[in-house]
Amino acid sequence: MNETLRDYLAKIEQAGLLLRLSPPVPLMHVPDRMREAERQGKTLIIEQPEGFEAPILYNVLGTQEHLALAFGCSREDVVRRFSFGMEHPVKPVIAKGAAPVQEVVLEGEAADLTRLPLIVHSKKDAGRYISAGMVVVKDLETGIRNVSFNRMQLKGPRKLGLRMMPTQHLGMIQKQYEDKSLPMEAAVIIGYHPLEAVAGATSPRLEVDEFDLAGGFRAAPLELVPCKTVNLEVPAAAEIVLEGVVLPGERESEGPFGDFMGYYVPIMDNHVLHIKAITRRKDAFYQTMRAGSPEDTKLLGLSREAQVLKAIEANGAAVKALTLSPMIFNLFISIEKRSEDEAKNIIAAAFGAYRWLKYCVVVDHDVDVFSKEDVWWAMGTRSCPKRGALFVDNSAGFPRDPYNIHQSKLGIDATAPLNAWEEFERITIPEPDDGISYPV
Repeated sequence: MNETLRDYLAKIEQAGLLLRLSPPVPLMHVPDRMREAERQGKTLIIEQPEGFEAPILYNVLGTQEHLALAFGCSREDVVRRFSFGMEHPVKPVIAKGAAPVQEVVLEGEAADLTRLPLIVHSKKDAGRYISAGMVVVKDLETGIRNVSFNRMQLKGPRKLGLRMMPTQHLGMIQKQYEDKSLPMEAAVIIGYHPLEAVAGATSPRLEVDEFDLAGGFRAAPLELVPCKTVNLEVPAAAEIVLEGVVLPGERESEGPFGDFMGYYVPIMDNHVLHIKAITRRKDAFYQTMRAGSPEDTKLLGLSREAQVLKAIEANGAAVKALTLSPMIFNLFISIEKRSEDEAKNIIAAAFGAYRWLKYCVVVDHDVDVFSKEDVWWAMGTRSCPKRGALFVDNSAGFPRDPYNIHQSKLGIDATAPLNAWEEFERITIPEPDDGISYPV
């Protein structure tokens, strides 16, 4: 499957999941339009951001339906398709001929970041941010590519503040360069096929190239093109690529920024990316993402869902679907229940597989785990707090926790009693062709 982002957009538009706004939209009004697209569960294209040439693209993977269309499967099978791709990577190839992402090449002073419609996502953000950029670098020792999502603060026409954590692969690789007083070349991809985003959001072993994973998810090699000014390769069908360098020892204050938990991370010293070139399509989209949005949660959750599914299916559970939603500390699992204590065993396995997990709810196969309302209905009508809860104290959780509020866990069995299905059969609304008669 060599589908591009634009092929995918055509597919979701046909499915009714794409919202286009044609009138000019001032940049300060864009976050409100983004929120409305989230509420509708649709991808948003703002065709005319006022004062800018590039249309804004948002919420590309905002729902489970989006993920299913990207992977070409049902909503319930997304996690299994992800796992299959992880286990069967496909190495990329160099594209033949001219690459769409290099239809326009801007170098030097012409590589002006301020011409892109970067926005302020949260009220107290330090400024305009690139929030959906995937950073590509090469390991200094092995030459293996690393691809990751990192926030970038606009600091000038050719300068970005680049957040990288010491424990993140990108931070580890940059330290290799810095220890030898070498600059690190980097490329930033903006606008990509969703399966490339899934790969970039995954954290495999350091020796794994995320572009191999993108090929595994596609079941076909990803086509790459060499950059113009740095020794890196990027997807040939991408929308925009920034090429630049991170200098050793250079740090500047960056932040605050609204992070994935819905809170602000404070001002801190972070790295700086100096831009050497911008390459793009002639009619490029500018893709953006809000930290903590449904799309961000989907991307953060998928690899964690896969590790939980593997653990609970190893114990023989018949899992229909699971999702870390609407926040990656909360897990909903639907099962074909076979024993009265099975839900608690599944909860224990899930807590063991994923340390950040805080709340886990197990429901029956007739409950839609992708609907918060349906899960709450099951909790209200099928769970017994006295018998069906599993509490774990003093357990490792999310590490950034100075107030110790993430170091305990609660699991809830919200399944119907075994062998009592007739009593718990859900009502269904009659359809016109059901043949129901209305006697006098």
